[in-house]
Amino acid sequence: MIVTRSWLNEWIDLSGIATEDLAKTFNAIGLEVDRIHKYEIPKKIIVGKVLECEKHPDADKLNVCKVDIGTSIRQIVCGASNVRAGLDVVVATIGAVMPSGLVIKPVKLRGVESEGMICSASEIGLEDCQSGIIELDSSIGEYELGQEVCTIDTFNDDLIEIELTANRGDCLSIRGVARDLSAAYDRPIKETTINEDEDR
Repeated sequence: MIVTRSWLNEWIDLSGIATEDLAKTFNAIGLEVDRIHKYEIPKKIIVGKVLECEKHPDADKLNVCKVDIGTSIRQIVCGASNVRAGLDVVVATIGAVMPSGLVIKPVKLRGVESEGMICSASEIGLEDCQSGIIELDSSIGEYELGQEVCTIDTFNDDLIEIELTANRGDCLSIRGVARDLSAAYDRPIKETTINEDEDR
């Protein structure tokens, strides 16, 4: 079972409890923690909006984009198939150091200047959850153009992988895991409304 701290926090108030303490509690109540992975997005990776997207004049698979990064508009060459005008995106700006060690610098791609990089999930150190670049929307909460992604809680989370044994079928859901934590910490489960008609 894989849960995240923010997901658990939707079910039970975890304020004042460090993730390492959560892991110890899980182990103590018979839910063995297999691993913890902390996601931390580097600085200078921000929210941007693609204003224009045109085909590169000298490369079939590249697009030349005008991207609003809050403080200015930058020209960025992007090869992702899902890039398009109107999209809110994650942008690595000049000087950003990517998790791979790559430092973002102004470059020319096939003769066209590019000032930054529109990023996929894996490029900023997250699980590769979709093909192409990250498409931001209201599902991550409120955000502003130019805001550093590291300040958005959804992108800075702790993933906790729990190794469940066959006799713990009660913990095959987030509610079941939260219920066990509720008993361990003597904290109430939050009231949650489930919409049965919602797409899954």
